[in-house]
Amino acid sequence: MKNYPIIKLFVIIIALFWAAPGICTQSFDKVSGEIDQEAARASKDAALTQQLVKKDKKELTAILAKIKLGIQKEQKALDALKNKFNTLSKQELDLQNELDNEHKEIQDVEGSVRGALKDAVSMVRDNPITAQHPERSTMVNAMMDSKKFPGIQGIKSIVDLYFHELAAGSEIIRYQGEFVGTDGKMSKGEIIRAGRFTSYIKTGDTTGFLKPEPEGERLLAVAGEVPGTAQKAMASFYNGAGSVLPIDPSGGAVFAQLTEKTDWRDFMEKGGILMWPILILGAVALLLILERLIILGTTKANTDKIMKKINTAAQTKNWDECKAICSKNKSVPTCNMLKGALKHIGATQEVLENALQEGILRQMPKLERFLPTMGVLAAIAPLMGLLGTVTGMINIFRVITVVGTGDPRVMSGGISEALLTTQFGLAVAIPLMIVHHFFERRVDRIVGDMEEKGTAFAVTLIEKGAITEKEAASV
Repeated sequence: MKNYPIIKLFVIIIALFWAAPGICTQSFDKVSGEIDQEAARASKDAALTQQLVKKDKKELTAILAKIKLGIQKEQKALDALKNKFNTLSKQELDLQNELDNEHKEIQDVEGSVRGALKDAVSMVRDNPITAQHPERSTMVNAMMDSKKFPGIQGIKSIVDLYFHELAAGSEIIRYQGEFVGTDGKMSKGEIIRAGRFTSYIKTGDTTGFLKPEPEGERLLAVAGEVPGTAQKAMASFYNGAGSVLPIDPSGGAVFAQLTEKTDWRDFMEKGGILMWPILILGAVALLLILERLIILGTTKANTDKIMKKINTAAQTKNWDECKAICSKNKSVPTCNMLKGALKHIGATQEVLENALQEGILRQMPKLERFLPTMGVLAAIAPLMGLLGTVTGMINIFRVITVVGTGDPRVMSGGISEALLTTQFGLAVAIPLMIVHHFFERRVDRIVGDMEEKGTAFAVTLIEKGAITEKEAASV
């Protein structure tokens, strides 16, 4: 044992300390023997311990090798599991992506089906075909109210509904059915359905139009009197003598407007408060037109016959006869002009010309009376109509601010009412402008006749020496 001297020395030291009190009384040999015995025992114990350590080391080495082998196996298994985990993770990611894509496709399909279902709901409403087949409305409303996906059977039902709509929209069907009369009571009669556009009813000798109610499950009789041409065509078709039917693509809305009777008060109320000033303006313009029509209509614009008599009297210098003729025709502006000029017989040419010009100017206010006023009214009427339209549009935008633009019919109805003022203003202004132009042309013809006859009369006076000779030379 390599560490034996150290152990022996350690044992001796211990023995010395242990036996220190008796060292002096014992011999060195005895102590040395005891030390050798202890050393032998220690060496034996060390050898035994070394054997045990070697045995334990061998066992531990075997266990360690076994553990390392197990670790290697577990590491290989761990690596295999890691590879398998990575593979499965990649497969899971691929499957998740595929699932997301399929989910998106399902959502797209569901959105398309829901959109088609909404279109189908809109299609069956306000539809005379649904009034004949009310189960269509029940079916689509049930699918619309359900939160579940319609499924294959539901999709097939929607497709069948569209095909049925296509087929029914291209046929003319005659059947006995019920409808709601104008009195609100259910009635029966012979109904003709022309596609999906218009339905007709015959009760006794009368024919009329039908329109579907908002849900489309019943037909309502259109109130009002049917136009004569449409009623004749429907009666002829019912009797089998005709092959033409009046079609309303709006589903009865146009025919409802045609049969609706409105009086002038309804028209004025729909247009708004500015309709009344335009009406008053039109009434004033009508009075002015009647007054000018009487005055200018009875005023002669061609006085050739009268001037022929005056010129004949002037040839013989019978000035009293000329004055008598002019006094007899007081309503003729030319005669009134010449009557003033005859007062200056024998005066100079300048005085005579001034007298004629004064006579024309004196007649102009009577001829042009109210014409400027009519021109102003013709300009104001469309402006007032435009003001009413602008006011109506402002009110429409206020309504839009409150209720939004969800119902286009509300907007279109408001716009049509707002445009009534412009329509009424133009209806007043256009005839007024035409009549104003006619009156202006009439006044121009009368004034032209006055200037022509006045010039001719002045020449006649010169020829007959009714003016000074010196002045005549300058003419």
